[in-house]
Amino acid sequence: MHPTIARYASTRDLLASATAAAAQQQQTLRLIDAWRPVADLPALHQTAFAAELAAHLPPPAGFAAALRTRLVWQCTLRTDPDAQGPADHRFQETARRILAATGIATDEDPASCRWALLRLGGHEARLVAPLARPDGSVVDTGRDRSLALAVCQLAESRSTGTRRPRAATAGTAGHRAGLLSTPSPVVSAAARLGRRL
Repeated sequence: MHPTIARYASTRDLLASATAAAAQQQQTLRLIDAWRPVADLPALHQTAFAAELAAHLPPPAGFAAALRTRLVWQCTLRTDPDAQGPADHRFQETARRILAATGIATDEDPASCRWALLRLGGHEARLVAPLARPDGSVVDTGRDRSLALAVCQLAESRSTGTRRPRAATAGTAGHRAGLLSTPSPVVSAAARLGRRL
């Protein structure tokens, strides 16, 4: 999976963007996971869903303030379009790990942010999270891109059985040591022989 991070001014803007993308791709937008049981939530297309998702966001001082702060976070997860689309549970597991790694939400923590996972077609899911907790504090997502990428690399290595990158292991373990790319065989050979590239 490959993650792409974006920020929005409101949940309505984000859901409108996701709905437009689904219509353009002629796909159905489905809610497959959330901070509480999906069956208990309003229907995805209803205004009540967006309002409940964003319940803890502070009211913006104005439209310009909302655009400036952009407190609605989205991580789009995409898989190889030439491969078979993964089952819902693979997107769900990866999304929950990303939420935990970034500090946005952890399972069974009532102080976490609200979030939802939307499935768009066979190869894409969108993880949505307003970044305000019930106590009014805002999550710091300064390293969200590298942490999400590390989680996805780890998930990919586990599914394919390949050796997982050290950065992916460190990112999900909470060490937050930064994202280090796996060196190519040429670079590794040069390092062993002490040569400069």
